[in-house]
Amino acid sequence: PAGSNLEMAMMPMLDALNHKSSAAASCAFDAERNAFVLTSETDIKTGEQIYLSYGPKSNDELLQLFGFVEEDNPNETFLSIGLEEHIISQASRLFASEAEMQRRFNLIRQMGMDLGTAELRAKGAPPEAMHALRVLLGSAKEVEGDLIKLASPRSLDTEERVWGVLRDYCKLARNVMGGSRKADLKEAQSREPRRALALQLRAEKKRVLSELEARLQRQQARSRKAKRVVS
Repeated sequence: PAGSNLEMAMMPMLDALNHKSSAAASCAFDAERNAFVLTSETDIKTGEQIYLSYGPKSNDELLQLFGFVEEDNPNETFLSIGLEEHIISQASRLFASEAEMQRRFNLIRQMGMDLGTAELRAKGAPPEAMHALRVLLGSAKEVEGDLIKLASPRSLDTEERVWGVLRDYCKLARNVMGGSRKADLKEAQSREPRRALALQLRAEKKRVLSELEARLQRQQARSRKAKRVVS
């Protein structure tokens, strides 16, 4: 920017390095050498490829910005499109009445929450989504109180309903995409580049959903054993 001491610099060799989310490397300007220095924080063997992390990016970002998909990306997300519709389809099981369901949805909308744009990860749903689900699925007593308190777990019964809805959604979303992750990866090996990238991306989405479902199942089992909500 004008008036600052910042200057643009081209670093072609740095740009030549491939990305890996787990790469343990840092780049900094060394004034004594008058050069940018890339330092690996782990030992590198002769002939081993050196990686650099482009930052904590999902495969949606990596594919859009750089044209590739990273397998087992720890930053991968799945946008919860259709989650609200899934909950509505289970209304008779989840709510006392149609009117109560509408009231609960009105509550989360008044709080500025949107379940259709939550970025689900293998490690769980974002706090805002969990908060919204507790408002939707909490007991009558919990919802009569301060809704802000539902930002954290209030009861095991409510958490089990939330986990169950998320697990069912994960299964549904995987089924909609069709086939298995392994089948997608196998097919990607024999397809033209663009088709292969699409299959790789779909496989990553399936992985996130599968791992999240399994994680929620384990959390529920631990919580039931402890008779309280545990992480």
